[in-house]
Amino acid sequence: MKLCKIPLVAIAVCCFNMADAQIGKLSKAANTVSTAKKVVKAGEKIKGDSPRKKGDSQGLKLDWTTFKQTPAITFNSLLYGTSNGRFDNYTGTFIPHKTASGKQVDVVSDQSEFLKIKVFKDDQYINYFEYEGDQVFDDGKKTKFNTPKNRYQRDGEWVGWADMDWKLWGPGNYRLDFYAGDKMFYAFDFEVHKLTNTDPYAATSELWVTRGPWNNFAFMNRADTGNLLFGFYMTHEEFQPDKSNSRKTNKSVKWSVKMSKDGKPYAQNYGTGPNVAQVRQAEWQEEKCAFKLVDKPGELKYDQLTDGAYKLEVSVEGEAKPRIYKFNVKDKAIVQIPEQDRTKNTDPTRLIEGWNDFFWMKLEK
Repeated sequence: MKLCKIPLVAIAVCCFNMADAQIGKLSKAANTVSTAKKVVKAGEKIKGDSPRKKGDSQGLKLDWTTFKQTPAITFNSLLYGTSNGRFDNYTGTFIPHKTASGKQVDVVSDQSEFLKIKVFKDDQYINYFEYEGDQVFDDGKKTKFNTPKNRYQRDGEWVGWADMDWKLWGPGNYRLDFYAGDKMFYAFDFEVHKLTNTDPYAATSELWVTRGPWNNFAFMNRADTGNLLFGFYMTHEEFQPDKSNSRKTNKSVKWSVKMSKDGKPYAQNYGTGPNVAQVRQAEWQEEKCAFKLVDKPGELKYDQLTDGAYKLEVSVEGEAKPRIYKFNVKDKAIVQIPEQDRTKNTDPTRLIEGWNDFFWMKLEK
């Protein structure tokens, strides 16, 4: 949630006085910009892309030299925004708001050619949705994919957020392709399952659930307060978690975290005992906690982390064994996994974007 532009003109000026010394730097900057341009071509290789439908306009040609970094969608907004059949509230990073000709994008009149998501199920193109791009923050480096306030025309028909519903398309393997202008820059995969209740007298006959990254990732977060936070995702797939009350669909679940460093006890979730989550039925929710050191009072701060190998054991009521996550600290900073590290990630359309305050971890299997 919580990077500096290097204008090529400025580099060129420096080169005037230091030509020989700066040629290498200028070449490096050009290669970086080239990488930012190449990411948008990766979408052409993704299986299942299809010819445009009638109302699917070609899109603006944007100035992809605006930022050195390749565009992406923050991972936490993907996990938050993909829920209940909806695809919105995503946060895009490093999306240019100027066209290749230098014109500022008009997010109202250019809406149909600016931000879009194309939906695929089992590699078959289903449809696309338009988004507003008027909410921009962090010095223009972040742009929200918000559903339009008003309905818009697609293939001659008026549509809007109410048309987003994976129940209309059925269970399967889904992929969202994110577009800015005429370029696909990011893709997100998840599964949709339909569960059917065999009890004919039950209040709920079916549940629609999502599975995928929510099951497999957790994060460490450097909060605005400086505290170190741990976060992960929970849901439940029970038709009636409270056997005496069919209207009560939430489920109380106790959970706790123990952190070790280099094999020795180091910290645990803050408080006097386990946390209690009100887990929602068929809807993922984020759970967080702060830490306290095992031998000192007070909350653990991110800056207190020292170099070493860390392990988290997350005990969740009802689960047979703890969820295990690991991370390393080097030079007093959490080491990013290769999928998040921009210097190591090999497919920018699948980058796990954590910005500079979310550090993602994979579930140990």
